[in-house]
Amino acid sequence: MIKYETTLKARTYECDMYGHVNNASFLNYCEAARIDFLNYLRFSLKSLINKGWLLPIVKIEINYKLPVFADEELTVSVIWKSRRQTSAVFEQEIIKNSTGQLAARAEITWVSTDLKNSPIPIPEEMLECISQKFGELPEL
Repeated sequence: MIKYETTLKARTYECDMYGHVNNASFLNYCEAARIDFLNYLRFSLKSLINKGWLLPIVKIEINYKLPVFADEELTVSVIWKSRRQTSAVFEQEIIKNSTGQLAARAEITWVSTDLKNSPIPIPEEMLECISQKFGELPEL
């Protein structure tokens, strides 16, 4: 399984009037983890652009399980579930480190595009890097 994890801390300014982290902030946590994942693969957003391709998100579905409060430490995972010729699906989990409980689970789909937003096959360079780091590739 291709799984990457990163940790972060919920910040006070992300909290809403109920005192817990606003639902929209969970999307930022997922985005931060995916960017860390790309950086782990040695692909910064700038380098993707320099290579002539992008990875825009086309679908996000998120299920909220438990509230998160300011200063809670979280582990956010990126699990590459599947891929097609030009797209990939990731499952992401946000875990509360203090209890090990699942706070949210998301499914995210991105598409590999050129700089004009036309779909292109997931670049071999990325697939080779995944294979080197994880010893496998997500199945087509």
